[in-house]
Amino acid sequence: MEKRTVTILCSGFGLGLYIPGLLIDRRLREKGVSTKIEVFENLISQDKRDGIQKSRKAYHSNFAVALMSARMPMDIRQSIDNELADELLKSWAKENRRDFIVLSGHWLHVMDEYRARIAPQTVNAEILYVDCDLPPSWKSLQQYKPDYSVNYKEVWLYDCENSKIQFQIPIVNEDPIPFHKRPERFIIHGGGWGMGTYQGKIPELQDKGFQLDIVLYEIQEASRKKEEDRCFMVDPSWRAWNKNEKGIYEFPPLAQIIPDIEPLFENKEEYHELFDITKNSRAIIGKPGAGTLMDSISSATPMIMLEPFGEHEKKNTRLWEQLGYGITYNAWKETDFSTAILRELHENLVKGRKAALDYTESYKLRNSL
Repeated sequence: MEKRTVTILCSGFGLGLYIPGLLIDRRLREKGVSTKIEVFENLISQDKRDGIQKSRKAYHSNFAVALMSARMPMDIRQSIDNELADELLKSWAKENRRDFIVLSGHWLHVMDEYRARIAPQTVNAEILYVDCDLPPSWKSLQQYKPDYSVNYKEVWLYDCENSKIQFQIPIVNEDPIPFHKRPERFIIHGGGWGMGTYQGKIPELQDKGFQLDIVLYEIQEASRKKEEDRCFMVDPSWRAWNKNEKGIYEFPPLAQIIPDIEPLFENKEEYHELFDITKNSRAIIGKPGAGTLMDSISSATPMIMLEPFGEHEKKNTRLWEQLGYGITYNAWKETDFSTAILRELHENLVKGRKAALDYTESYKLRNSL
């Protein structure tokens, strides 16, 4: 019998819809499932891909601009290169691709065209939502395609109504590092695009004597570090939609930035490098994006949550608070930056992650792969 291939449809526009796709790919492969990854940005023209980088810079520099953009619906069909899409769909049909996991709403128009070309009932497509509410790519889709969920199974990692984590996407197969064995360091970042209010918190945290692991998005930001801080940065030339020399989509190459030393950008095939810093931290300080929630539960690292990006991250904040996995920055500040509270949140995460099902194991069983 022909082995079925699961096609994982990601987007490099934000790493919260890219890194989870790569993690699903790696975990399914470990379970003997054949997989292929597609990144949406390879279906749009070069000039529009260049525009993504300009947006990224604008959103990093001005969080208000990013928040405004999240509220503006966008018909992604205007950006799709029809020739590139046609070529991809022909290759899927030739390879008889039938099983799909869809992470980004940008893919739905392409998937619908594929359904129209082959018998619709033979396509097994599952939408996986990695936030507590619909992020912008899905919200935009509702305006142009309100009935999109009719032909798709929908799976949510989080059941917000019942304050429950239904599934997790395992990052590593190891127990979390106990809180008391972690160095007294905090990782602070703005997610994949370096967005949010995290930079404004750095001076206050430094004044309180906290040792920070700061994720930079521009090299000149390293000038703000104190002697006990460490700085890390993703290779600025890296693009999520480009394959590496081995022909595979890769996790972001990361380097520690040390003055007068050429940065050495490295990555692993199994998971993202930033996770190794996160799992050794007392807490993650940043906005509650999808990828950061996954890092939090996989490593049992509490979240100290800053201003969210959009309604979906607002609901992410609420869930992590309700479950006792995180605390808002202002609430933590009111406790005089208590370590005891962080230890309690860590213990809650240790218990909670044991109860959450492995999404990839569940997917394999549900689809008899």
